[in-house]
Amino acid sequence: MDKQVYNAVSHRANGACEVCGRGGHLELHHILRRKVPATVDNCIMLCLECHKGTKGVHGRDGHKLDFELKFNLQCKYERQGLSEDEVRKLMGGKLY
Repeated sequence: MDKQVYNAVSHRANGACEVCGRGGHLELHHILRRKVPATVDNCIMLCLECHKGTKGVHGRDGHKLDFELKFNLQCKYERQGLSEDEVRKLMGGKLY
């Protein structure tokens, strides 16, 4: 993990989970892992519940949150005016 990416994402989160706003122990989550390098856009700070809890991205019922984070990232890239091919490349070859 690139320390600069970790520090930038941690600074952006300002001590709070970027999904639910809870403070406390936060963990870095890579929104996309497959064929995609860690970037500030592709990473997010999550509390333990949003990261590994039952409905967290790595939890038993976390598919909805995982999909939501990926879809939001795709929308962010589209709002930047990137072409579909550019977005697909940044998203590791898949659109959501």
